[in-house]
Amino acid sequence: MAVTGILLYGFLVAHLTGNLLLLLDDGGAAFTQYADFLTGHPLLVPAEIGLIVLFVVHLWLAITVSLDNRRARPVGYAVTRAVGGRSWASRTMIWSGAGLLLFLVVHISTFKYGDRGSGTLYDLVIGSFRTELYAAGYLVAMAVIGFHLWHAFHSAFQTLGLSARPFLRRVGIGLSVVLAGGFASIPALVYLTL
Repeated sequence: MAVTGILLYGFLVAHLTGNLLLLLDDGGAAFTQYADFLTGHPLLVPAEIGLIVLFVVHLWLAITVSLDNRRARPVGYAVTRAVGGRSWASRTMIWSGAGLLLFLVVHISTFKYGDRGSGTLYDLVIGSFRTELYAAGYLVAMAVIGFHLWHAFHSAFQTLGLSARPFLRRVGIGLSVVLAGGFASIPALVYLTL
């Protein structure tokens, strides 16, 4: 689960880098060129299949770990206060993950399979983010992903045996803020300025 999570982190960094092209003041030229490059690339389908496999394995492992934890302690604790530095993010990982799965379905159906009409992907994205409900929902989803990523980074390295590294905790928090904030900035700026 740690390895699949770190690889998904890498995907998010690359995805955000490309999506930030939406904010350039060029009428969507750079983003459209980027999108056309990706959709026309011969490795797109194998990369998408690999990403789906990675995500499914991560999801399967998350469910397996949650069920194993529940079986290991079938009777709940009498007191459920946080001990040992457990954060709200760590206690809600399965729920934030479920929320992210829902977001992913909406996101893919909107932007990969959405109706572009006679426009480009840039036009579809900008039009979607100008809709109050979609922009607000996207911002909520980015808050959820931020909490998920906040715990995920440190937890992944803890699983790999590097738990006593305060530097990794700070990097994880910083990355979660940059990723969630970066993705959230796109609908916010589109809705407010474009």
